[in-house]
Amino acid sequence: MDTKEINHIAKLARLKFYESGVDSMAKDLNDILKWMDILQSADTSSVNGIEEAAPLRQREDKVTTGNLSEKLMKNAYEPYEHFFTVPKVVE
Repeated sequence: MDTKEINHIAKLARLKFYESGVDSMAKDLNDILKWMDILQSADTSSVNGIEEAAPLRQREDKVTTGNLSEKLMKNAYEPYEHFFTVPKVVE
């Protein structure tokens, strides 16, 4: 990446860099991209996917406690019917 590309990306991301830092940023980004190329070329064909490493355990979806709305509404500051009310924050 050159400084022109860095300035273009910064504009898209609405970032502001000091002109003296653009060269340093270009060097850092180029170093990161080199590491990404190394990682991209790594052979991962023998690596199992995450689903094989830790299989998902699913449980049955069942109601265990019943309707708690009455108990919950006892904690409401100013309940309205079966809803919590909150103070108005926008005029």
